[in-house]
Formats: sequence, structure tokens, C-alpha cells
Amino acid sequence: MSRAAEQRFLTQPAFSRRIRVIEDFVGVELLDRTRKPAQLKWSVREQRTRIQELATGLRDLVNELKRQDPETQTCIVIASQHAITTSFAPPFVKYLADEDEFSIRLRSANRDECLTLLMTHEANIALLYRSEAIEIDPQDDYLEMRDLGEERLVPVFATDQLPRLREERDRGDVPVISYPSDVFLGQLVNQEVFVDLGSQLFVRNKAETALTLAAKQLAVAGVGIAWLPESLAGQELATGLLTNLDYDFPSPLMRVVAIRLPGEKTAAEEQVWSAIAATRESDVSRQRATLVPLA
Repeated sequence: MSRAAEQRFLTQPAFSRRIRVIEDFVGVELLDRTRKPAQLKWSVREQRTRIQELATGLRDLVNELKRQDPETQTCIVIASQHAITTSFAPPFVKYLADEDEFSIRLRSANRDECLTLLMTHEANIALLYRSEAIEIDPQDDYLEMRDLGEERLVPVFATDQLPRLREERDRGDVPVISYPSDVFLGQLVNQEVFVDLGSQLFVRNKAETALTLAAKQLAVAGVGIAWLPESLAGQELATGLLTNLDYDFPSPLMRVVAIRLPGEKTAAEEQVWSAIAATRESDVSRQRATLVPLA
């Protein structure tokens, strides 16, 4: 199970959930979970050749239908991490849409799901965050990757409640809004922020959410410090609703990357990929806020 998950660029829990979905669809358990490790049931192993033939036939049918459909030839599906969808993606997609005559279909998902959509050919391109702490770890000869620029995950808090935050920090407490540990931002914040911060102060988890937009609203309400993509918090930082606490707390650096599978591509796919290569950080403008020390 672990090796199969790795080959599909998924965590084992995410891969297990996929199998559960298939089992729910067919109405039959595929794995014998009474054995350690779990194994395919004998009845499934007996049908392996037929399953492979059906899967290959279905894939060929889908590819043939796409080749015969003019609309499909000009439609590009981009799978984007949720946080990128609400911050980096809108001006980026506009940049692509203005370049040539093709349509962009943006699908928002978590990191594992984006990779799954790419591997199953349900998406042409995936937009993901990458960091030194958490690599995508693809084989260099298997995935094509292009760098779209950098993005900082900045600590922000409600400006009108900074005095209360200073008082809590002086007592040794830091109220925070966290992300689940099984999502990319949760892993990044845990490794790059909370480990170091926890050695100096008591990190008090006031709320947890997987959605960066929700984390931003919780920060505006003064619930706790939220680590947000800087472009997502740009307007609130510029108007003074939120304050960037980068001076006092870590702000991990991320790279936004576009990845795709190698192989034969449509003309529209190649046009989009070429446009991505021409994209520069200045093309996707982002507001930067002045750093304000908490002390």
C-alpha cells in the first residue's frame, strides 16, 4: 500500500480513501484488511487481467473521444491547490486566457488530489506549492516542472487587537490558527514555524481550518495569528486591517510551480506551457506590506 501510494504521489491515508471510494462504488471490499499487511482479496486477484483490459479500453476510449472533440482540443484543465486558487491563480489564469484563444478550466483541490488529477489525466497541468522542507519528490525524467515565482507564508493578525496580542506574548502565550497536519500548509507550518516557536513560547492552538480564506477571516476577527500566502492577505495588509508580523515570527518561503506529465500534447496544451515559460513574477502582481514589529 505504501509503495503504491508513493508511485501515485499520494500519502497512504489519501490512497486508502481512494480505495474506499472504489469499494463504495462497486459495493464490494477489494482488500482483505484482516491480514497484516492488507492484501487484495482472492476474488479480485482472479479478475486482475480483465480489470487491466477494461481500464486500458476505457482510457483509450476517453482519449479517442477527446481527440474527436474540437472543444476538448482547446480546453485546458488546471488543477490548483486551494491556497493557490484563491491567491496566485486568478491573475495567472487571466494572463493565460488573454494570451491565446483557448479556455481554462480551474479545479481546486488539496495537494494530493491535484497530483492524482494529473496522474489520471483528468488535468493537463497542476499548480502546486513547493518548499525545501516538503518536496514533491518527482523523478526528474517523469514530470516536467516550471517555476512560476516565490510566495511567502506570512504571519498576520488583526491590527486593532495588537495590544492584546502583545500582552499574551509577554505572558509567554501565542494564540495561533493552525492547518490540519495532513495538508501541505499544515506540514509546512508545523515544520518551519511551530517547531522553533514552541521552543520559546507556548503555542496555543485557538482554531484549525484547512481553508486559507477561513484562516484569514479568523485572523481579522483576532482569534489568533494565521500564516497566509502574502498575496492572499495583500488587500487586508494594505488597508491596515491585518498586520504582517514577519518581523517577529517565521515566514516560510514557498515556490509556486507548474507541473505536467510528458508525452504527446495538443496545440492548446503546448501554447499554455509556452505561456507559462514566459510568465514572470512581475506579470502576476502581488501587493507587499511593510513589516511591522510586534514589540
